[in-house]
Order: sequence, then structure tokens, then C-alpha cells
Amino acid sequence: MFKHRLVRDLAWVISSPPLVSGNINNTHWWSSSDCTSEYQDCLPALIVLDKNPEPLITNINNIKAKGLGHRFEALVAYWIKLSPNFDLLDNNIQIIVEGKTFGEIDFIIQDIRSKKIIHLEVAVKFYLGSPPYHNAFYWYGTNTKDQLGKKIKHLKEKQTQLATIHKSFLKNRGFEINEKHCLLKGRLFYPLAIDKAPNGVNSDHLRARWIQHKAKPNNALYYPLDKPNWLATLYHDDIHDDLLEPNPKASEWPKCYSQIKKKKSGEYQEISRVFSLPEDFTFPEKVKN
Repeated sequence: MFKHRLVRDLAWVISSPPLVSGNINNTHWWSSSDCTSEYQDCLPALIVLDKNPEPLITNINNIKAKGLGHRFEALVAYWIKLSPNFDLLDNNIQIIVEGKTFGEIDFIIQDIRSKKIIHLEVAVKFYLGSPPYHNAFYWYGTNTKDQLGKKIKHLKEKQTQLATIHKSFLKNRGFEINEKHCLLKGRLFYPLAIDKAPNGVNSDHLRARWIQHKAKPNNALYYPLDKPNWLATLYHDDIHDDLLEPNPKASEWPKCYSQIKKKKSGEYQEISRVFSLPEDFTFPEKVKN
């Protein structure tokens, strides 16, 4: 519904379903309904922003670190600033005690209605599944050292607990934390004919497929996606004819594509996401939980 791609990315950051939700280690992991409700409350501001997106464009262009994780955090910060429900009090707080760094807190926000001070941790991740599919430690990033199970464990046991462990550090900065929240967004890529989800993830998480290059796909069109474009669904104006491919090309590295359909009107429409893996790509045989 939004004309500008960056505004659609911001809307995706707010509205897309999280990979994990629930109450874990005394931390509220946002649910799909939390995200939907927040999106509806932010919708008027997003509509205004879509008419004049320059402030958002300038904000994102000024990010020094260009990785997708940093881009995601910058979009979250922008969202909190335009939200009618929260105030952004501080972000990227390095916890340094007696010269030693113990970690970094992503955001400290305040619920405008309840006045509660919230420690919020955020992340965006994309994982490819391998057997046994029920085990989250066998879902890997394109760098196979990155695992869904490991990321959840790190967020659960370390990142979301920083405000509790270092309560006095934050108190000295003027913050009394009332609640801890976590927001883990992204997409899980399943091999063809497999739909078994890893234990502990939301049933409505975003799903896609991965294929090995030697497994020839159908005759659909594929549009290669650079990592900054892995978030929101592509619209017709995002797609350039000269980049469309009848099949994913052989590549040295895993490559993300948007699978495209050409409508009778002549406009392109994204119908799914696909990761194409090199023919010699292999997943680790064993992992440490």
C-alpha cells in the first residue's frame, strides 16, 4: 500500500510476525498480535511519511554501518520515534563496568500509557533448515556458524538479561527498568517438500524455500536481492526487467531471490522468496546445542 520502498521496509519491521513469542526468562517476546496492533496504531504516521519520505531516507542513508542488522535497528529506532505508544529514551548503550565491556543494550523505551520503562532487544534473522528440522540448532544462516537455536539462546540467556544483571549500572544512568521485551523478526527458508518447523517458533512466522542449484526450479521469473532488500515484499516499481532471470544463476555463495509473476496487466508481482544454494553447498553434520 505504500509507494516508497523504505516506508514499506519500515512497515514490515513493525507489522511482520516475529519468529518467536511468549514469556521467556521473565521477558516478553512480542507476539504477532502485538505487532499487528502496533502497526494499526502507527498506520496514520506511516501514511503521512509515505507522502514525504525524505526524513526517513536521510536517516537511513546516514547510518555509518551498512549491514542489514544495523539497518533494521535504525528502522526500529525510527518506528519508536513515530509510534503513539512509546518514547525512545536511549539506545545502543554499552555496559562498561571498571573498564570491562559486558554487552550492549539495544533500546530503552517508555510505554506512554503505563509509564513503564522497557529494555527492548531486537534482531532480524534469516535461516535455512536442515534435518532434523524440529531442532532450531539445525537452522542456519548463510554463514553456518549462525544458528537459529544459538541466536534464541543468546537472546534468552544473555541479551535480554543485561538490564537485570547490570541494574545498578542503568540506575546510575537514571533508568529503573520495569519490563524486558524482545523482538526477533525474519524468515525461515524450508527445503522443497518439507514443512516441519523448528520447535519453539511462531506458527505464523514468514516462510520461504531454499533450493540447491542443481535442482532446477520451475519456469518462474527470479529477481536477485541484495541483502538490504531482504525485508519488505517487492512491488512492480522495484523490479528492473534487465535483472529478471528465468532460473537462479549458479553462484559461489547462497543467493536470495524474489520469485516473480507477471500479471495480465503487465505488472510484476512477488509471490515468494527463494534461496538458491551452490551445488557444492553443505550444512554441518553436527552442531553444538
